Amino acid sequence: MKILHVCNDFAGSKVHTNLVRKISEHDNVRQIVYCPVRNKKLIGGNKFETDKVEFYYSFVIKPFYKYFYHHKINVMFNDASSIIDFKNIDVIHATTLFSDGGIALKIHEKYDIPFVVAVRSVDIEFFAKIQPHLWTTGRKILAKAQKIYFISPALRDEFKNLRMVRPVLKKIEHKFILRTNGIDDFWIDNIRKEHTSGHKIIFVGQLIKRKNLSRLIDSVKKVRTISQFSDTVLEVVGGGSDMKTWRQINSNCDFVEYKGIIKDKNLLMKALRNNALFAMPSIHDTFGLTYLEALSQQLPVIYTKRQGIDGLFEDKNNPVGIAVNPLSVDEIAEAIKAILTNPNIYSNRQVDFSMFNWNNIADKYISDYEEVIK
Repeated sequence: MKILHVCNDFAGSKVHTNLVRKISEHDNVRQIVYCPVRNKKLIGGNKFETDKVEFYYSFVIKPFYKYFYHHKINVMFNDASSIIDFKNIDVIHATTLFSDGGIALKIHEKYDIPFVVAVRSVDIEFFAKIQPHLWTTGRKILAKAQKIYFISPALRDEFKNLRMVRPVLKKIEHKFILRTNGIDDFWIDNIRKEHTSGHKIIFVGQLIKRKNLSRLIDSVKKVRTISQFSDTVLEVVGGGSDMKTWRQINSNCDFVEYKGIIKDKNLLMKALRNNALFAMPSIHDTFGLTYLEALSQQLPVIYTKRQGIDGLFEDKNNPVGIAVNPLSVDEIAEAIKAILTNPNIYSNRQVDFSMFNWNNIADKYISDYEEVIK
């Protein structure tokens, strides 16, 4: 079986690399990764040594392409056609609905190769919500795809309610599959059962506006005005394009401890275990692996309503944390107070971490590919 992954973010995302790597460990499976990039520095990103995967990186994406979708798709299709022999491909996996799915659709139309497609946050926020001129194309991709993947219930439910999707939902809903991302085996091998007491909160994520750190800081500041929580501290782990802004904010907040980027998993695990609560009320989050890493270390989590992991854990008797409106400082503050007051109510007891094991996830995808080919 030979699989073509059309993945414009392969060079920038460990998620896709982990899947391709785990699939490559199976016998009788060969893979091709086609990764168009917008920056030459990304060429070769996340490539790993193996004789069972062919990697093709192309510097073909120009900044203005985001305004000319069909031109972008035609350019990338022609580029892929010039370097890949499609006649030997059994199935195509497009990792986004519009950018990758558009290429998969053109290959399917010319070579009759079946394809599966994943829907991600960018498909909803950047394409489906604000570019109605692309709805016809989006619906055609959905109609022709054999399977349609979602990595969270929240993303799936939001997608169902889109104006683009509602008219065709009954025709495509049977193809919807919930398939989460995985976490590194390190976290599954080091699952913790004990709580950490105290009033220390940790944020682990990119320092970008979408991660909403400024409102989290304001929420902690509000909580600290209550005498019971006056010793509350926020530990920030991460780096990113807005790091200078966050440093300016933090310079006026003696309760914020900036730890920088922590790449060593053992050090990150130690940091998580030294805190009583994980909070990241992102504005938009497709999934958020850091929530799961925190849960593996028995930290309750504050996450975003109708985003990321919301809806993934349904046992109300064993909640993993509290979902909040990310735009409400008051709501985030109330969630912090509720968890710090009764931390033992929240736990990872209901989490089946095997569903986030990359080996198990890869097995399921391979079964799907086989089914599609048959």
